[in-house]
Amino acid sequence: MPANAAPHQVDYMKIPIKTPSQVAMLRAAGHCAAQILEDLTPHIKPGVTKHELNEIAYGLIHDKHGCEVDREDLTGYDSSPYACVSFSHNEIAFNGEADSIPLKHGDLFGIDISIKKEGWCGDCARNWIIGDDTSSEARLLSAVAYQAMCLGISLVKPGTKVQEMAERVQRYVESFGFSMLRVPSGTGHSIGMHHADGWHIPYYHDGINEGRVLEKGMVFSVEPFICAGKPKGLRLPNVTKTAVSEDKSLCCYWEHIVAVTDDGCEILDLRQGEDTAFYGQEPKH
Repeated sequence: MPANAAPHQVDYMKIPIKTPSQVAMLRAAGHCAAQILEDLTPHIKPGVTKHELNEIAYGLIHDKHGCEVDREDLTGYDSSPYACVSFSHNEIAFNGEADSIPLKHGDLFGIDISIKKEGWCGDCARNWIIGDDTSSEARLLSAVAYQAMCLGISLVKPGTKVQEMAERVQRYVESFGFSMLRVPSGTGHSIGMHHADGWHIPYYHDGINEGRVLEKGMVFSVEPFICAGKPKGLRLPNVTKTAVSEDKSLCCYWEHIVAVTDDGCEILDLRQGEDTAFYGQEPKH
């Protein structure tokens, strides 16, 4: 078996129901992932390279927080020998290489942290506008991507039909003229002791969502991948299998892990002071 192949087998047509003690382990891992993002934030500025950020992230993951890198994507490919985090950068949707190209003013940039803490996974992502000065399109795309995630979170509760949840997120994003990026591994997923331990959840209309209904104890990511142009994406044949928009349009996503509760959900990796309320307006249909 190749070193970057997944050493386990998962039934992606099922989703494990987590016990309260298992949710507690995922909460602890999520707290670490969220804190790593917070620790990285002061380093996100013009002139820094992804190579430098990768080195900083490795030290935070291993040395400061005592976690393991877990960079396996939904196809089973493990890019951790080449990057310990997933980078988004303008038209790069995820899994950008840890290269030596400096970030510049106006770039749309993101980091996705995927780690293991005591055998349980944490996984969250956020975006930054480099230098806090960018195009109106990039600023709107980032805001819509964040609110799309917040809308998805607001719909999570027992009895929610996954297809309806995904379609509502899709309609919201498309009401701004943006698209849902369609690229392998560009979906939400259940999570546990494996990065993806069951369902894949596209946040747009897709046959895989049909017939699925949320139940208490399900734990999964809310991460709608969106782009400013056409929806088609590609995975490049490089060492990290970088995902990009085919038309080179800007891409963006934010991510949280949620656990379905009795009457809603708990965000397991909330950052201090973060507001995940949905303030947008859903389009009529």
